Amino acid sequence: WLKPFSLAQRLANLVSPTCLYVVSSRTPRRKVAMLARSGVRFAKHVRPNRLATPVAQATRHFSGSSDRGGMTDAMYNWRVIAVKNALKEMGKETGPLAVEDLTALGHLDQYHYLGVEANDHVIDIMGLDESVHVLDIGSGIGGPARYISAKSKCRITGVELQKDIAEYGDELTQRVPGLADRVKFEIGDIISMVKSGAIKEESFDHFMSLLVFLHIPDRTALLEACYKSLKPGGTFIIEDFAAKPGLEFTAEEKDSLLNVVSAPNVSTIEKYIQDLEAAGFVDIEAVDLTAIWSKWTKARHDLYVESKEQTVKTQGEDIFNSRVKFYKVVDNLFAGNLGGVRITGRKASPLEAKLIAGRKLNFESDGAVVNVVEGKTRERAVKSY
Repeated sequence: WLKPFSLAQRLANLVSPTCLYVVSSRTPRRKVAMLARSGVRFAKHVRPNRLATPVAQATRHFSGSSDRGGMTDAMYNWRVIAVKNALKEMGKETGPLAVEDLTALGHLDQYHYLGVEANDHVIDIMGLDESVHVLDIGSGIGGPARYISAKSKCRITGVELQKDIAEYGDELTQRVPGLADRVKFEIGDIISMVKSGAIKEESFDHFMSLLVFLHIPDRTALLEACYKSLKPGGTFIIEDFAAKPGLEFTAEEKDSLLNVVSAPNVSTIEKYIQDLEAAGFVDIEAVDLTAIWSKWTKARHDLYVESKEQTVKTQGEDIFNSRVKFYKVVDNLFAGNLGGVRITGRKASPLEAKLIAGRKLNFESDGAVVNVVEGKTRERAVKSY
């Protein structure tokens, strides 16, 4: 599990060359002015129940609830500036890029756990190749889509709620020769897009989602949209948070999940499988990822703390302290009752769906009689339908 953390990747994964200062109405004006003169970028702190920016308004609409936690545009959007600064440091501010240039940025390109190793699992488990079209739900800045398509030659359409991340992800993809024809990005939420027809029903061979569904409160509507988007026989892979078997979250853990991680919908693995089956999926298998994710999240926190001197130089102490606190919260959650899961399954074909429905029929006798031999009858053993 330590393979992803080479010396180069430790720096790429843990040092994000940006300086973003979060201000509120309580920040002294003299301090704001001083920071502005030094070239620091600002992100205004917005209370979750007072979302004001276009992206934040879209987030509130997407959730269908105010119960989305603290997830605003400030949660991820600092990474756009970080990637731009990182590429500038590499001498690649403009011009063609290789996928490897972007994967070298670690968590700035791959928002999920285990980075490109998890992407390799997606390719191998679903057997992706040039013949298939994959829907990536919550595609972020496009790192997984670019890597998976470059390696497997499949087509991928990413759906991402946050506009600036999706647009910059598309810009980066356009800079990778030969990739833009296979990788596209749409801005919006999957539930609304399927309902409106922007994502056509039965148009994808597979769907994937890596550490995204935990942020979406209405799992029923989400899985219904996923089911409709798949062709009959299509398969899926989901990696997500889940409660450890037989355990329940404490009040403190629930608060951290909602208000720090913005994860209002974390259930047991059993409940997750029940929800998928209710949506119509079959052949569902769950693999517990808790052990490796626990090690990975602890390593992330510890390595980030080690990077303080370098990180403070490029980001400032406030951003460093904020990320340390966040990573420590996640580390503590995995040390407690939080676990991880990879779930795979498929949408039944029409003939298989008929077979599954037929297996559920009640064939107990209805009292009727049938001919056994000429002139002889007996009570029907099973019902006729």
